[in-house]
Amino acid sequence: MNMARALIIYLSPYDILRPRTNQVSDVRFAEGFAQNQCETHLVVPFVLRADNILKEEVPHTYGLQADLDIHYLPTRFDKDVKGIFPLLLTAWYGIRCVLTMLRQHDKGIPCYLISRSTHLLRPFFILRKLFTKRFQQVHIIHWAHDFKTSASYRAVYRKSDFLLATNSSILKEMLQLARKQEWEGAITLNPITAAQAEENITRENARKETQLEALDKPLIVYTGKLGKKYDREALYILGAAKNLAHYNFLFTGGKPDVVEHWKKYCRENQMDNVIFTGYIHQYNRIRYYQAAADVLVSYYTSQGHDVRYNLPNKLCEYMLTGNVIVSPNYPATRDLLNEENCIFAAPENTDALTAALRTAVENPETSQRKALQAAKDVREITFKKITGSLLELFPRRES
Repeated sequence: MNMARALIIYLSPYDILRPRTNQVSDVRFAEGFAQNQCETHLVVPFVLRADNILKEEVPHTYGLQADLDIHYLPTRFDKDVKGIFPLLLTAWYGIRCVLTMLRQHDKGIPCYLISRSTHLLRPFFILRKLFTKRFQQVHIIHWAHDFKTSASYRAVYRKSDFLLATNSSILKEMLQLARKQEWEGAITLNPITAAQAEENITRENARKETQLEALDKPLIVYTGKLGKKYDREALYILGAAKNLAHYNFLFTGGKPDVVEHWKKYCRENQMDNVIFTGYIHQYNRIRYYQAAADVLVSYYTSQGHDVRYNLPNKLCEYMLTGNVIVSPNYPATRDLLNEENCIFAAPENTDALTAALRTAVENPETSQRKALQAAKDVREITFKKITGSLLELFPRRES
């Protein structure tokens, strides 16, 4: 039996039995290391929900092609892991789980302890100082999806052996704040899976799968979070939908009360060209709605995001479809999007978004060229390839 390339322990703050964007990202990131001959352990909290998928359904639901050793912590929460007590309890059980793995760890291979959660990493810096010998081969790595400047975050940036970020904007700021060199960090983007890169879902088949084949107007699709509290993105897109009554607009996501809120909004504004699917429990079906589109829109705003650093998880999935994308030209997206592979719209401006969507629909040859370029650009951005390159960059300590 070949020796594993490395031991990867990924600590996730998310309950993966309810698949959502962040859960999918963490599971697929961990799988990327498993696909690169690493012994990979994914450590997750357990939340007891009526709509949980079964543990044995995880590989199919997340589209996994490699074996992951998943450890469900005995937390038994009944809602999202938020607040100081749930995080402390998750950290406590996580520490016990990791220490058990380290006792069994083959000291001949490096070990990388990775998390996007600074809360879950902080105790290990203390443990490493107290138990130097046990942590001799352990490298602690933070994977940042946003950038914070508080003292607790600065400490994690500084103490981490390597820094990962979804985009260049975050990485540059972290390295500078931690006074680290360029080679002490890398970007990951928000990749697709190797399996997704091989897919070929036609628009015709996607519309059959989503029962949208009867639509006879251009279809604008948004897949992402839909809520009431942070509503500006939806309001801008719906504003464009009102201006473009001869187009259909489709939103995925949203709990029943949220969907009813927006349906009421559309009725009050005399809009009959908007479709709401509600929350889609089978995450892997969202790709069919993306593939069914004529135009895909991502129009996040400064509400709830720092637009300098936020890179939407859906962008790589959008790019893969071969459908043209309309997006604001924010700093964090520039690692992926450019004038050659998407149509940019000025941010937080209904008229600008309306104009960009109209341009996308009314100039099919240009849109197709940009969409095909996006698909070409993204096919090499897979979790398997990204994690493979990271393993070449990660630090190693001699035994």
